Amino acid sequence: MNRAIPFLVAATLLAGCSTTGNLGTAADRLDQSAHRYYREVAYGRGPAPINQDAAELAEATRDFNRAVDRTSSRDALQPSFDRVAGRYHELRDRVERRDERYGEGSYSFDRVTDAYLDVERVMNYR
Repeated sequence: MNRAIPFLVAATLLAGCSTTGNLGTAADRLDQSAHRYYREVAYGRGPAPINQDAAELAEATRDFNRAVDRTSSRDALQPSFDRVAGRYHELRDRVERRDERYGEGSYSFDRVTDAYLDVERVMNYR
């Protein structure tokens, strides 16, 4: 029994580190994909509402990524993630409406979505 306790403690610590590492990787990927999307929209002279929303999402992902570098506490990260989530959903809605209207697909926004969903999974994992 006494030998099992250190093993359980070590396993718990490794699981926690793995989740934190996954969050850092996911946050980096989201930050990079949001900024890449913003640059593509801005340089392509996309519609002003999408440009503004893309800029706000890129700023929110940068802040969130920096917060992840400072702490692994989900409680401390939640307000920053909530801001990212709000910006992401606003932009996603605009992109979907635009794509429906003009029949355009947004390949680079799909990358933002994939990265966002990875962060969301890690943040909601308990």
